[in-house]
Amino acid sequence: MLGILVTFVAAQALVPAILAPFFDIPAPDMSRYDFIRGDALAAVAMALLLPVTAAIPEEVVYRGFLMRQFMRLYGDRHTGANLAVLSQALIFGAAHFQWGPGGMVMTSIMGIVWGGAYLLCGRNLWIVILAHSAAHVALVLQLYYSPAAA
Repeated sequence: MLGILVTFVAAQALVPAILAPFFDIPAPDMSRYDFIRGDALAAVAMALLLPVTAAIPEEVVYRGFLMRQFMRLYGDRHTGANLAVLSQALIFGAAHFQWGPGGMVMTSIMGIVWGGAYLLCGRNLWIVILAHSAAHVALVLQLYYSPAAA
C-alpha cells in the first residue's frame, strides 16, 4: 500500500510538470471543500466519511467492475489490460468534472495509478481501497492546513 501511495504522490507531482510546457492545466477547483480549512471537526468528519462514500464505491465501480468489463472487451493480455486501465481512468476523470479541467486530469492520473495498482496487486480491491482512502486523508489534511483563499 505504501508503494501505491508513493507512486500516487509522485504521479501527482510529476505529470503536471511534464504536461505544463504543452498544456495550460489549471489547478483542481477544490473550493467546495473550503469549509474544511482550519475546522478540525469538519476535517475529521471528512477523513472518516470519504473512505465509505468515495474510496470504497469508486474502487468497486471503476476498478472492480469497469476494468473487468473493459478487459473482457479488450482481452486479458498486456495490451488489453493497459487499455482497460486507461479507459476506466478516463471515465473516472470525467466523472470528477466538478473539480474543473485540472481536477479531471488529476483524477485521471489517479485512475491510472489505482488501476495499475489493482492489476499489480493481483486484482485485490482492498489494497487499492486502503491506498485510495489514505490519499483522501492526505487531501483532507492538505485542505485543513491550506491558507485561506485571497
